[in-house]
Amino acid sequence: MAMDMTLRRISAADADKGFRHVVSGFSGERSGVESECFLGREWEVLEQILLTQGPEEISELPITMGDLLGDDDLGTACFYLPPDEVTVAARFLAAVDVERSVAEHADEIAGTFRHGDVPDGYLEILGRYLKHVRDLYTAADQAGEGVAKLVQG
Repeated sequence: MAMDMTLRRISAADADKGFRHVVSGFSGERSGVESECFLGREWEVLEQILLTQGPEEISELPITMGDLLGDDDLGTACFYLPPDEVTVAARFLAAVDVERSVAEHADEIAGTFRHGDVPDGYLEILGRYLKHVRDLYTAADQAGEGVAKLVQG
């Protein structure tokens, strides 16, 4: 089953209020804004791109790493990356050349599509998503916030 992922900046105090409180704070808007970033099903491709850009323990931070806040046993789970790890992730993302990273994976990405044809504009979309992720982490780091990761499927 394919899962969608959304990232959101949150305070440590909000994280302490638990799973239901954090999940209720997600807007559900599918736009890349400074406080919330919808990655859809592309989060898996984005993670594969990032994993080649640095040591695994750091390159996993922006997308999949974090403490499990909880899940509802119905396909929704939420993870939390605390502010100190957000700082590490933000520094890592600032050093990633988004266009080059996506271009380096074009052939690999093409292999995931029928007949190896990447849809027009898809690589640009991946680049935009990575920039949104970078911007969200930069803003969270500057504000001393953590990042919540909502996975739904």
